[in-house]
Amino acid sequence: MPVTWLRPLCKGTYSVLLACVTAAALPFLLRQKGMSAWSLAVISIVQAVFQAWCYNTGSHPAGNELQIWGILPSTDSQLYFTTASQLLDGQRIAVMFGGRHPFPVLFALLLKICDHDFRLVTMVLTLLMTFATWSAFEAVRLRLGGIAATTFLACVTMYIRSHCAGLFVSEQLGLLYGLCATALLIESAARQEKAKAWLYCGGLFFLTQALNARPAAYVTLPFLVLAAWPLCYNSGLARGRMVILSALAVTASLVLHAVTYREVVAMRVPSNAWYCIYGELKGGTWIDGVKRAMQLFKERSGGATLDWEKSIRIERLVMRELRDECLSEIKRHPTKLIKSWQRGLRFLWSKNTLFRADSAEMPAPWFTESARWCTLFGALLSLLFLLKRQQLPAKLTLYTRISWLNMAALFGLLMSLPFAPPSAGETRIYAATLPLLFLLPATGAGGLYLLLANRRRRVDQEGQSPASAGPAVLIAGGLSLVIALSPGFLLRIGSAPKNRRHPARLLAEKLAQAARTPRAFDLGLLERGYQLHVVDESQRTWLPVISKKDFDAHAPGERYLSLRSAFRQVPPGSEVVVLPYWILLVLDSQDAHAHTFTPRPSQTGRLVLPAVYFSKGLNISGL
Repeated sequence: MPVTWLRPLCKGTYSVLLACVTAAALPFLLRQKGMSAWSLAVISIVQAVFQAWCYNTGSHPAGNELQIWGILPSTDSQLYFTTASQLLDGQRIAVMFGGRHPFPVLFALLLKICDHDFRLVTMVLTLLMTFATWSAFEAVRLRLGGIAATTFLACVTMYIRSHCAGLFVSEQLGLLYGLCATALLIESAARQEKAKAWLYCGGLFFLTQALNARPAAYVTLPFLVLAAWPLCYNSGLARGRMVILSALAVTASLVLHAVTYREVVAMRVPSNAWYCIYGELKGGTWIDGVKRAMQLFKERSGGATLDWEKSIRIERLVMRELRDECLSEIKRHPTKLIKSWQRGLRFLWSKNTLFRADSAEMPAPWFTESARWCTLFGALLSLLFLLKRQQLPAKLTLYTRISWLNMAALFGLLMSLPFAPPSAGETRIYAATLPLLFLLPATGAGGLYLLLANRRRRVDQEGQSPASAGPAVLIAGGLSLVIALSPGFLLRIGSAPKNRRHPARLLAEKLAQAARTPRAFDLGLLERGYQLHVVDESQRTWLPVISKKDFDAHAPGERYLSLRSAFRQVPPGSEVVVLPYWILLVLDSQDAHAHTFTPRPSQTGRLVLPAVYFSKGLNISGL
């Protein structure tokens, strides 16, 4: 597909908004049964175009640095690839900072099913994201109207383009769960029969699953549990029962998460969120927490060079000590949490964190600023609806109920700021609760429209047919089941010897210890990586084939910045192989055909950082 056809949706703002308007307008204009399928088709095309950009250009539509050459994992996504590879090797995850295992478990299963084909894995993730997006969009459209649905879909689509499309990151799973949870919570607010409790508890369970996959604004959960009381319009006994069931749904998800965490992870280290909390307590950022941890590590190790197992054991002690320091500091100076909250609030507002980030290309400023003010207006409108609910027209009854969800999401975010500071990861850290927060701008736009609408165009949400919660239940329920069952039954974790080392890690160790030039390595023994084939500029890019022009233009930066000149010297006919443990192999044509790797003497007998190894037959200067 020509790149010029993809550019408007992948780089523009107006075209995305037009697609969102089309998705909301088609069912309204056609007014026939089953016309919501047209909305699904539009959403599918938009998200498929984002993925097609990766395949056709060898780059990310928003220039996200968590991806290399359109498909290879980098930084955080390389960590998930490494941990998923450990699971596929029959091992438990060697070490993990906090309970971040749900996405590696899902990633490992997808790699196994797709035979390590990254392109097929991204297609499956895109398909899941499409159905989850449509499910939440349909709930908003049928319950809150087309204007609200358009606003909601625009916010979600822009986030997916920047932080999810083509990436192997926990934000994918967090947003998937969050969208499904939002669909169920909206539908529960509109129901009155017994299904209301089941839908609400299901929404809370899946939202907790979202936060387990991408931890951040956990304080949202108790606010939503409390919101169950006013959302239940029955007797006090029924309301109390709904609150208890909601709390049990949250608890069930947390218990399931804890059980799988103990089953999947061998060495459980306190969460790296303590870096952020330490930095906030000291008036700085997460980098201050990292520096303090490095200082503690140096004190415990005595500055000596340690092997991997000893260094990990010391790292666990260091993180526990850092956690204890943070808790002690909070106990001695609780006012520091208030100061941290104030800094987080200033950052959230000044940077417009919910809609903008510095780490990727963003939509046009006018769009993100409009979304910011719609969010503020939606919050004020929600308060108005709650205070004046007895005086509102019938068409705004459902908006009043949704306002309880809006307030719970907003207060949950604000109260989480000291523990999940926006400066630590900006927009992407709130992936789990963003779909719920996007109801605020949707309420602002849709509520204003209904307030100003002509009486002859009056819309009675109460009379509309129920939204289909089926896709949300199937997707989120299926993911929960897969993540719970995968470790023991699908991936057979624990089947490998405990002292076994992954072949990719053994390769790096052999190269670092080699006293002389080692022989060629058989890549068939490395238990699968993924490779890109570099071709001359006369051929088009369609991953895993990438033209030399695109290969040079999209050479990675960040930790690979020093190797950019080396990458530009890689000739057509070469291959790039990604392996776990942050290893890249650049093969000459001979090694590529033989599926072997012959290392350069200059890259053996020492530690190479970043771990990019070039074949001996490549004429690369400057290494």
